[in-house]
Amino acid sequence: MITPWKVLIWVQSLLGSGHLRRAVLLAEALARSGAEVVVANGGRPGPWPAPVGVRVVQLPAITARGTDLGELVDRNGAPVADSVWEERRRILTDLLAGAPHAVITEMFPFGRRAFRPELVGWLRAVRVARPRPVIVASVRDVLVSKPDPARYHWMVETCLEHYDHVLVHGDARLLAFADSFPPAAALEGRVAHTGFVLDPSALRSITAAPAVLVSAGGGAVGEDLLRAAIAARPLTSLASAPWLLVGGQNLAPATFETLRALLPPAVDLVQYRADLAALMGACEVSVCQAGYNSVVEGLAVGARMVLVPFAAGAEDEQERRARRLEALGLAERVGEREVDGTTLAAAVERARARPRPDPGLWSFDGAARAASLIAGWVHERYDDA
Repeated sequence: MITPWKVLIWVQSLLGSGHLRRAVLLAEALARSGAEVVVANGGRPGPWPAPVGVRVVQLPAITARGTDLGELVDRNGAPVADSVWEERRRILTDLLAGAPHAVITEMFPFGRRAFRPELVGWLRAVRVARPRPVIVASVRDVLVSKPDPARYHWMVETCLEHYDHVLVHGDARLLAFADSFPPAAALEGRVAHTGFVLDPSALRSITAAPAVLVSAGGGAVGEDLLRAAIAARPLTSLASAPWLLVGGQNLAPATFETLRALLPPAVDLVQYRADLAALMGACEVSVCQAGYNSVVEGLAVGARMVLVPFAAGAEDEQERRARRLEALGLAERVGEREVDGTTLAAAVERARARPRPDPGLWSFDGAARAASLIAGWVHERYDDA
């Protein structure tokens, strides 16, 4: 058995930090299983320290301008210059010199298509190394729909050309990969569902929590939800109870201050809470977008959830997830375009009347399961090399 074995993870968030959070949790599980892990982060830095055994290498950051995921900008908000792409490719190439035994890309090739110039040539270099590292695509439970069938064809062909395995970090009993990726069968047995990736600290207990918790994910697109929550409070049966609004680390400072000026007594607005998941389980009602981490944490702690899925442009990932939970009676849903004080207040009342969902219905050991699979694949390949 090789010791130590090395893993390199590429991850790129564009609006929030959900992709980075999932990649870091996977990296932490890999480190616990004996791997030395490097995470190459192409988005904004996250608000958490790197776990023991994990080194985070920050690439020159690229994000989306506003809600347009097709318009990429650098850390100064300017269009991405060729020099930024070149520096990122140089760093990634240098990281390959560390001879990783496994290379993992978060979402690509099932998302992050704009990063083809950065990744396709890099993956070719990974593929020709001898012995060849195990190449894994790591994806969430739901993909964004593609109206052009050629996009699906490209994903399948790229996966078959470069990748050994596809790890889907979801529970197939709730949402199977094929539900949002129609040609899944063409991937020739590469797909494995791991269960949801959950931060174990989400299950901590706390003694004090607001009646209603409103969280806006990373914060880049959460202003309307926070405004609706402020308007909804006096229309609910919890109008005199404490509410907590968590804006997210990417909520613009000017927006944060504007919203703070609107707050009535017993309502607080903060940028970040490390115990957010625990608060979701302890409060009466949790209001949030329908991103992967928010929903997984809400299900794991038995939160009564109101979901307001992000749905700008062609983005339907959160809408798919929210509608599935709504259909199963596990959450209330309010469409992003219809959310205001009245609709949100009504949803809070409906959610409060629901029983708490049973966390025992789903698998939340996705990080450990993924780490075990990757370790097995690596040792199988390298022990035979």
